[in-house]
Amino acid sequence: MVLVPLPPVLAHTLPDLFRSDSFTLRYGHIQSAAPMKLRYAISYSLLALCDTGLSAQGFAELDVNNIRARFYANGIIGLDQPLGQPHFEAPVGSGVNALFSAGLWMGGKDSMNQLHMAVTKYNQTGQDWFPGPLTNSGAASITPAVSAQYDEVWTVNAAEVALYQAYCACLADPGCDESVQFPGYQVPTEFLNWPAHGDIFLDQDFNLAPYYDADGNGQYDAGACDAPCSRGDQSLFFIFNDKLAPHSESGCLPIGVEVQTTPFAYAGPTAALANTVFVQYRIINRSSQTLTDFYVGLFTDLDLGCANDDYIGCDVERSLWYGYNGDAFDEDCNAAPGYGAQPPAFGATILYGVAADHDGTDHVQDSALALFNGYGSGDGVIDNERLGLTHFIWSSNDNSPMGEPMNCGEHYNALRGIWRDGTPLTYDGNGYGGTIPARFAFPGSSDPLGLGTGSVPQPAWSEASGGNAPFDRRGLGSMGPITLEPGATNSILIAFVYARASSGGPEASVLALQDRVDSVRTFAAAQNWYSGMQQGVPCDAISVGHVEDPKPIDPILVLFPVPASDRVMISATAELVGEMIALRDATGRIVATHRLSQGLNVIDIRSLARGVYSCEVRSAKARCTGRVVKE
Repeated sequence: MVLVPLPPVLAHTLPDLFRSDSFTLRYGHIQSAAPMKLRYAISYSLLALCDTGLSAQGFAELDVNNIRARFYANGIIGLDQPLGQPHFEAPVGSGVNALFSAGLWMGGKDSMNQLHMAVTKYNQTGQDWFPGPLTNSGAASITPAVSAQYDEVWTVNAAEVALYQAYCACLADPGCDESVQFPGYQVPTEFLNWPAHGDIFLDQDFNLAPYYDADGNGQYDAGACDAPCSRGDQSLFFIFNDKLAPHSESGCLPIGVEVQTTPFAYAGPTAALANTVFVQYRIINRSSQTLTDFYVGLFTDLDLGCANDDYIGCDVERSLWYGYNGDAFDEDCNAAPGYGAQPPAFGATILYGVAADHDGTDHVQDSALALFNGYGSGDGVIDNERLGLTHFIWSSNDNSPMGEPMNCGEHYNALRGIWRDGTPLTYDGNGYGGTIPARFAFPGSSDPLGLGTGSVPQPAWSEASGGNAPFDRRGLGSMGPITLEPGATNSILIAFVYARASSGGPEASVLALQDRVDSVRTFAAAQNWYSGMQQGVPCDAISVGHVEDPKPIDPILVLFPVPASDRVMISATAELVGEMIALRDATGRIVATHRLSQGLNVIDIRSLARGVYSCEVRSAKARCTGRVVKE
């Protein structure tokens, strides 16, 4: 258990009702609030319904850890759309970006063998994705007015949720005076405007954005202590679809899918988590058609600082693809700052992929590959299999056969590891024109069983070993094929991970990235996220709808502000009352202690020197650590 910091909330998303930096601990499950002494009326704000064009304007940023990542309401990641500049800063504050743009691709064939597909790249030539939910009656429709209403990315900080739950606990306690313990507190506007429910009179799903249902009545009400679902230390939520308008990016027929998206991040406690951004996509087929040979992929333009000197590669076992510098120094170029000496590596890994088609057995069609990098194959459970990375292909910023796809068929071929001219990816060199068909470009030595080459192992293959010159690289990792049935839901979880070795050149940074990805994958497996993903539950112990068996109330501890100059305020629920909180300096010496009492507690830190102090609370349930920063 770790106490983690709450970053400043972005000015463009929320008015300044109540915002302070803080540390928070949320142990275990949700806290259900008893009936409140007062209630706030919910004022659901209606966004402007005027026609502002099809391109999404709403965005927000994850900035709680070492990465500052921008997300738009139409699914574009990293790209500052109005300026056409990257906005995926790593490390935060450096002014250098690891990613130019990223977004979902998916597509398959209908019963007439027609392609239906949606992609996103840069919205330069058009777009396939638009904000908002679709109708659930089979028509999979949406109006421009509804799309404009959902042209927003909602931000949730776990510390704010915990503070609100502590405030609600105070309201429910006759012995707690909220005006004393929580002076001036107001429910965050994001909580009041949380898009928990769709409009059932417009044939939208009733439950959209997940939430903590404090009273278990199956309906979101922030005035009754319900709160947005929080995942990690900071999370976002938005919904986009591919049905609002014709597909001018891919040129394909629309699919009719709705994508409910939850990016999230942790401030720590490990370096791996502090340099990772998670994204969960919940993909729902709102149409009445079945698509076969369906693939889901993630397009990534991995510009590491200067884009002109990059290499790209993949790791089959880790379901990972990544960019790294082609030489030992990343200079400035194209008006973008470079990373300089000892440049980093950055990539995307599939933690949980699309669900394999059910076949009544404990395996999938490519069972060897699924056992290698998927989930659920060979575990004794029937039809729980999920695919990992099944194809990876690169593209270059040119008009060659290896350049970016331009039409519908070329985009679909890329998902299947096929070049623009219809020839398959081949092993070795630059992947074009060889004799051995391959699923994965530049896998290094990560495919020792040769699963990408017809189960015939091959020598290690990288851009360097293939004799390629570094340049501007894009990568597409995909999963499939599967069958997409009407009403089907597929939840996938990916992670963007950044790493920079202290020495050893670009290859050492790749090794550091692989180590971090191992840590992230281990962490994800330990969270048991898989069990709720298909139901659209992106948080542990979340209740959406009626709760038959409420979870017990668990300890919540909130420390604020961070940094602090004279005192640290502490709010703790009853489960932590009587426990001792201790502050230690860099040498491990205890410099302040305080036994927690009911309500608001204060630690005087005026006598402490400026610096960072570790914070520790021990209880029968947990040992919790964090830090306090003295200005």
